[in-house]
Amino acid sequence: MMYMALVQEAVYFGFSVAALLSGIVDYAFYILFGFILANIVINWLPGYPSSAFFQAVYDAVRAVADPILMPIRSRIPPVRLGGFGLDLSPIIAIIGLSIARSLLNNVIIENFIGPVTG
Repeated sequence: MMYMALVQEAVYFGFSVAALLSGIVDYAFYILFGFILANIVINWLPGYPSSAFFQAVYDAVRAVADPILMPIRSRIPPVRLGGFGLDLSPIIAIIGLSIARSLLNNVIIENFIGPVTG
């Protein structure tokens, strides 16, 4: 009963709960996408950063991206091309995040949450 009152109040104030959840999913996707891209750039740079600011940025990017990338890296080794290895884990992670975003927005939120919340 209380839930329905909150949902009706949310629609009354001019926003949809489904649209709000869809926006949160989109923002989370773009934030994680940015951290994965930053991790790719950081991995191209040689060595550990010497500046305290860049060290903090490096640690923050690795703290967010590594829990996503490490399970993929442990199962899929780098592809050997001549004298170097190509890490495919960021590509796979971005594709996986994109699929998860599409499923959440188009299946879960649109078909199950949208009709209930209006």
